[in-house]
Amino acid sequence: MEMFQRLGEHEQVIAFNNNATGLRGFLAIHDTTLGSAFGGVRIWRYENDDAALTDALLLSRAMTYKASLAELPCGGGKTVILLHDGLRRQEAFADFGCMVESLSGRYFCARDVGIADADLAAIASTTRFVAREPSPDLGDVSEHTAIGVWHGMRACLEFAGISGKIRVAIQGVGSVGHLLARILHREGFELILADIDPTRVAKVAGELGARVAQADEILSANCDVLAPCALGGVISLKTVPQIQARIVCGSANNILAGPDAGEAMAHRGIIYAPDYLVNAGGLIRGAEYFMLGRSESMTSIAKIYDRTRRVLNLARDRAISTAAVADDLAESRLKRPKRFSNLTWRGNPKQN
Repeated sequence: MEMFQRLGEHEQVIAFNNNATGLRGFLAIHDTTLGSAFGGVRIWRYENDDAALTDALLLSRAMTYKASLAELPCGGGKTVILLHDGLRRQEAFADFGCMVESLSGRYFCARDVGIADADLAAIASTTRFVAREPSPDLGDVSEHTAIGVWHGMRACLEFAGISGKIRVAIQGVGSVGHLLARILHREGFELILADIDPTRVAKVAGELGARVAQADEILSANCDVLAPCALGGVISLKTVPQIQARIVCGSANNILAGPDAGEAMAHRGIIYAPDYLVNAGGLIRGAEYFMLGRSESMTSIAKIYDRTRRVLNLARDRAISTAAVADDLAESRLKRPKRFSNLTWRGNPKQN
């Protein structure tokens, strides 16, 4: 495939390489029509460079759509860093921060998969444009994400008329999945948990009195709601027939392996809450804190419930998938003309 055809509508994609520190990866800025690109930094042991680039492109696009649906004054970006044995981690992340700083606010980064507090500290040593955690003023971004997913799930349950003893199967009990499990436990839901880390899932299950399922069996669990909260691409034409849940609603980015999976769920009558609609709580908090100076964002995050109900109602009325409806709504805000010269930081980044 030709390079620019592959990049699609992305405005800017940077491939970076520093042999001195072992820093290698891709920074993808998808769209800044609405403002500077927000998006996390992910470090992962990718199979190859092509897989890393694909991940950056898909995740940055999802961030744009997430920001658009949430009516935020920002666009979407993402960084993926290749994890390998030769990486000099602290120095590499400091070098990465220098590159972020050189973009003058076109891209604002935060934590994603594989990133530790020490990594964020190293990035922050060389750039202003990073969300440091933990911060008393910012709060726990993972918690904000989990709360947003809960609002989306609540909307789906009410739309479907499901009540009583509700069973939720959660795939992945990392930071967001664990916090979502705690919320659902407080609400009296029955939980089935799975994770690729057996020690972690056993600990969370013991805390919450949940049942543990094998990681390769969780998608077919007998439940009302399936909540993918790990990596993306888990719902495909191959896995849709296995799903017993009436609702799919989770925090993972890019849950669908492709748009055909969303159509397949719609044909089966499975209610799908588009991931970039319901997992926007962390982005909402970060954008409102760093760009708008707001002290709290719970009111804004609660609006995920209303947006989810709107998407569900429109999908029913138009007889199309919720994924198609969400894409249409997000794209409607991205049709304004833009100029690269205007793409500078409009917020007021705070040092934590």
